[in-house]
Amino acid sequence: MTSNTSTGQKKILEAIHSESLDLAKKSASIIPFMDDEIVRLEEESAKFVAGELENSEFTPFRLKQGVYGQRQADVQMIRIKLPGGIVTSEAMEALGVFSEKYAPLGKGHITTRENFQFHHVPLAECPAALRLLGAAGLSTREACGNVVRNVVGAPTSGVCASEIFDPTPYLAAFVRFAVRHPITQAFPRKFKSAFTGCDDHDHVAAAIQDLTYVSQIKMVDGVEKRGFKVFVAGGTSIMPRLAKPLYDFLPEEDILRLALAIFTVFNNADMLRKNRMMARLKVLVDRIGLDEFKTLVEAELKSIGPIDPKPYMEVEELMKETPPALVSSSTNGHDHGPDYAKWYNTNVEAQKQDGYYVVHVKPDRGNISASQFHALAIIMEKYTGGRARVSQEQNLLLRFIPEHMLHDVFDELTKIGLAEADANSISNVVSCPGTDSCKLGITSSMGLAGAIKEEIDSWNGLTQDEGVNDIRIKMSGCPNGCGLHHIANIGFHGAATKGPDGEQIPAYEMFLGGNYGDVNVQDSRIGTRIPRIKIPAKSVPGVLKQVVSYYKDNRSDGEKFNQFLDRVGLEEVTEVAQNAEQAIANATPGSDLYVDWERTNIYKLERGEGECAV
Repeated sequence: MTSNTSTGQKKILEAIHSESLDLAKKSASIIPFMDDEIVRLEEESAKFVAGELENSEFTPFRLKQGVYGQRQADVQMIRIKLPGGIVTSEAMEALGVFSEKYAPLGKGHITTRENFQFHHVPLAECPAALRLLGAAGLSTREACGNVVRNVVGAPTSGVCASEIFDPTPYLAAFVRFAVRHPITQAFPRKFKSAFTGCDDHDHVAAAIQDLTYVSQIKMVDGVEKRGFKVFVAGGTSIMPRLAKPLYDFLPEEDILRLALAIFTVFNNADMLRKNRMMARLKVLVDRIGLDEFKTLVEAELKSIGPIDPKPYMEVEELMKETPPALVSSSTNGHDHGPDYAKWYNTNVEAQKQDGYYVVHVKPDRGNISASQFHALAIIMEKYTGGRARVSQEQNLLLRFIPEHMLHDVFDELTKIGLAEADANSISNVVSCPGTDSCKLGITSSMGLAGAIKEEIDSWNGLTQDEGVNDIRIKMSGCPNGCGLHHIANIGFHGAATKGPDGEQIPAYEMFLGGNYGDVNVQDSRIGTRIPRIKIPAKSVPGVLKQVVSYYKDNRSDGEKFNQFLDRVGLEEVTEVAQNAEQAIANATPGSDLYVDWERTNIYKLERGEGECAV
């Protein structure tokens, strides 16, 4: 609790949290809906519009309801939390209605934190929009602000063959405990966390979270004991840090005790409240060291009694899929034409449950239209276990599909434009919204992602190379890293530079050699920034092709992209970037270099004050 929280405020917060926990025990959703919060949003919004409430007071409250200011005036972004990336067919249908009724663009966007975002929603319509979501078991509570943000989970949790055990019920307990908790309501900055059941590969970007739990099994007196490996203090932005191991094995019954201890240490770190730009957990650990941080955490643990997670894990049964029945014989999908065969080979993954498969759906830059939401709801009801999961790669995973239904699913996805092959390949570029909606955006990262996708689609034989296809590309519209560019094999973040006439040109800085996904947490890497070079936005697709071609033409047999960079260094790649930068010096005023991707006007850097640190 912050030092300026009054006794009265504390009691109110404690009562709200207690009510939330009671509701959670009876709720079919992980985060229970509380209409009182929406009533207050209506009241506070009315006061704000009437000029009776200062923006400095209204904004923190608005953010806790998942309503975020855009760079466009008088409209909001609504962010929906999907703990573990889990979405039901009922929720998917509601998202279709939401897109039609409240989202002027008629679509939603999957984020790199496994949220759904909808843009350009007028403030006056937000309460009704949130009630529609709440009726479908969806929540926006604490999706924004200095709180515990959406807790990500591996999209293959419960179905992955290499999984130690499914952490989903523990994730649910953690979320239910953290949301509306008095300690988490006014952190120095936001707090990001994750759960994963796999130790040999990382599908939650564990190394850049504030807190990550990784499933472990330990033999105690000849009996298998569940627990977690714990990592802390990761993060990206202008000060990227890889998470550090805190415990090799934390017993399952202690996950909430540890969480509360870490929350308390973070919340009590007054040194972090002096500069909101340097107020993340990674900064605290940098300043005091991991050993001292652990000492503080363990001091808090001594004063925290047992907190049994099991009452908040009953959602386990509720979240389990109910799959369609298997049939005794089926085809494996290789005899239905080349398009289906390619899709089957790149987008279909066998589950550990015999006869069932995961289908990876690859929306264009994570965007799903209203009609696609509706159609996906029907597909989920008919062919899956009734639930899907979104991923940090901005994809959607349909699970528990019987083998004999795979071709039908392909046909249905084809009808709605969501049957693109090559999921989880080089063409699966990841991007934040950039200047489409974000106040902090410098460049149109979403536009660049589209241009890179088109560029890759034109490469023909180049993408047939296995090593090339394994490269992962991510981009952000600013250095903050919402597009996870720091941990991509090839990453870009938005920048601005000046042409010979002194006018601004949209540009990018390039990162090389980052990694997560096919390695365990300890082997994750932050990419190396190519220093002091800004590549014009319009030159980035061409530079990408040169870098990828250089790798393909010069690598050793079986050498992955990062291994290649480790062996040959960055000199040649730096030269490629430098050559592209030269285009700036020769730019004709008003030429195409001065226009960002998917824009028609001359570029001008317009960056507002973001709300992440409000």
